[in-house]
Amino acid sequence: MTRRNWEFTVRLRGVEEDHYADIINAVWMQLKAIGGDFAVIPDRSANAAALDARWDSYSEVSWTAGGRGGTPQAKAAGKRRSTDTGR
Repeated sequence: MTRRNWEFTVRLRGVEEDHYADIINAVWMQLKAIGGDFAVIPDRSANAAALDARWDSYSEVSWTAGGRGGTPQAKAAGKRRSTDTGR
């Protein structure tokens, strides 16, 4: 089977901030369990502190203050936000 890069977008409408945090964190946990090289990039308007607060309620990993300069998802989110062309 040929390996290549894939990307998909999920749009959520009418979702409260805590529920959004639960969803994005669950996606990250599922991908982490499967393994491989991936990044979960929160919406640019997402509140990183709110994501952290929700994550902290069931884990010790941090979106913004992970080990060695941030977790892989925090690094990817920062890179995406700095290079996003608005598509």
